[in-house]
Order: sequence, then C-alpha cells, then structure tokens
Amino acid sequence: MRLNTLALFFLSFVAFVGCGDDKSSATQSEPVENPEPEIPQDTLEACEPTEEGIYRWIEEGVVFQVCENGFWVNDSVKEHNPGFDPCQFNFGAAWQSTHEKAEYYAGLDYVSVWLGDNAFYNSFEERMINMSYKTGATPMIYAYVIAEFGKDMGMEDCDVAKARGKQSLCVYGADLIREYFADSILHRYREYASGMAFQIEYKTEEPEKFTPIWMIEPDYYQYSQMASDQSVAHSGVEQLNGGIPDSMMGVYFKEIVDTIKAYLPNAKIAIDVSPWVTDKDSMGLVKWFSNFDMTLVDYVSTSGGRTLANSEKIRNANKLTWKKLYDTLKKPILADVGYSTGGKATKHDMAWDDIANLEARAKDGVVGVMQMDAALDYPLRASYIRSRLQVDYPWCKE
Repeated sequence: MRLNTLALFFLSFVAFVGCGDDKSSATQSEPVENPEPEIPQDTLEACEPTEEGIYRWIEEGVVFQVCENGFWVNDSVKEHNPGFDPCQFNFGAAWQSTHEKAEYYAGLDYVSVWLGDNAFYNSFEERMINMSYKTGATPMIYAYVIAEFGKDMGMEDCDVAKARGKQSLCVYGADLIREYFADSILHRYREYASGMAFQIEYKTEEPEKFTPIWMIEPDYYQYSQMASDQSVAHSGVEQLNGGIPDSMMGVYFKEIVDTIKAYLPNAKIAIDVSPWVTDKDSMGLVKWFSNFDMTLVDYVSTSGGRTLANSEKIRNANKLTWKKLYDTLKKPILADVGYSTGGKATKHDMAWDDIANLEARAKDGVVGVMQMDAALDYPLRASYIRSRLQVDYPWCKE
C-alpha cells in the first residue's frame, strides 16, 4: 500500500491542474511514447473507515481507486490478457455457485472446479467452462474422482473419517481402486473429458485456444504402498490388503492421462504432491515420483489449501519446502489456498497478495495460486499485484 505521501501527491496534482497550464507549450514538447493512462480526478473523494483497503475500477482493467487513509486514491495497472501463462505469475479463483457473475473472474488467469462427485459431466462444470470462455481464463480441473467415488460408497477423507464415523480412504481406498478402477473410475474420467470436449468443440468459438489444466487426483499418494507403510509407522493405520504397489500407481496415472488426452489432446497435466511424503534429503520424493512417466506432466500441484506464501515450507506441519519440490522435479508449481480439512472455506488468504511473498515463492518455482474463497475484488487486486510483480522463471529462458 502507498503511504500518506501518495494522497499528498494527488492533492498537489489537483492544485497544479487547477492553476491551469500553457497548452501551447505542451503541443511543442516531444511526444511521449506509451503514455500512462489519463486519470481524471478533480478532487479526492472521502471514503468510509469500513472501506479502507477496498479497491474499485474507474476504467475497467486500466484505472482504479483504493480507499487509503480516508480518501479514494487513483492508480493504474498494466493491460493484461487473461489466461494461464507459465512465464508469468498466475492468479485463479474457484468456481462457485454463489459467484457466477463475470466481474468475479474477469481479469483472472484461471477458474478452477473440483470434479468427481457425479457420474457424468453436468451443468455446474458447463457453466464454469462458459465463464472461462467469457472472461478468457483457463479452466483448471481438480480431478478428485477416486475420492469422490469413494464418498459415494460411504467413505470419507482420511483426516475426517473418524470424526464422522465413516470408513477412511486411507484404509479402504486401495481396495476401491483395485475393484472399481476400470469400470467406474475411468468411466467417470471418460464422461467428464468427453463432455468437456463436446462443449468446447461445438459451443465455443476458436476451441483450439482452450488448453484446460487437469490436476490429477489430490491425495493420490495415500492409496500407495509407500504411503500405507508411512501411515503404519506414524499412526498404526494401513490400507486394507495393502496399498497399491507404487509402480502400479504410475500405471493407473498414465491410464487416467491417456483417457483425458483422448478427448482433450491440448490439455495440460498437473501431478499432485502430498507434502507429507516421507522425505530425507529429497529421496522420498525421488522414490515416489520415479514411478511416473514425468514426460506426461506439465505442472506439480498442491491440494488441501493451507499452503504458505510467507514460508519456505509448503505447509507448517510438513518439512517439504517449495524449493526442494522444484529442484527435485523441475516442474512449475501450482499452489492453492483458502480451504482446509474437508474442503471447509477459510476466506481469502491475504499472504498470497503480498508482492514480496510472491516474488520469493516465484524464485522457488511457484507459478500460480488458486484462492478457493477469493475476495470479491480479487481480479482488481491481482491486476495491481501483477503490474508490480517481478518474476524470472528459468523454464522461460530455454
């Protein structure tokens, strides 16, 4: 935020304009290349204490005002073409039925949706794609199919199952995959991917511009033998009949990706990282990800919210750092915030609006953040931050 001096600057500017100037001398001066957008402002309008820190557009995407120290103060942002770009820091928000107006997403780089709790592609996802098309944002899909199918079968997430008196995915999830992967889990992927492909192809213009990002199976690690062994050592809980062999987890992953790509060949793929993966000098990460064909993968994604913008660590409870994750996999990282256990919303995370924090995380390989419970003025905040943020990603120099 700017200090009181900024308000004084604008007062001085207003006084100067009020005194008039010699327009003839202005016409004789050298033309200025790429001039800043003109900011009309005759007086500084007072704002209420409750509006402190609030942003509002004056000229959409170019000029805005912020309530600061009791006054609405003008500022400008750089013009921006929305849509996910790995050579910039990207800002995204979750698609919500309570926020289906374009101004909630216009100017953001991606819109995300959690997919998996239906057996077919439905109107909720269709409306998200329509909004992405309308605003120019990239659709981002949290493909949470295994867990949501398990919930249909009476199971719950590992960290909430006991409290809710349900069977845990950390106990029954591996058997769920063994029994239902081909005829139910992959079936849902086919339904979702084919439904999205049909909508993009026949209900939008220039469908080739759609490059959705699919983030495959948050908490995928929990179904593996490696995770089951770690869970036994930590809490005495293990997968019934053993976890899925780690090598088979890579096979299942490839089948999921192949199914998506059969209908959406332009789709980008993100592989989930669980920050609690057993780790000693990165060897836990290396061992786990060695089971996957990483040529299929474009990004690494976090899930579960609660990621830290102001820390080298991804989450407080785990040792894994952002830098170690990037140095191990050499893939750009997608962060997410604004929710916690069981998907409970925790409001907009202001730490991910701090420019110093974002520049530090960008140096660690983070290329974007998704706010699950984004503030209503997030597109404007993102425009302001983006105009002042300096990033220098190594993969953009190749």
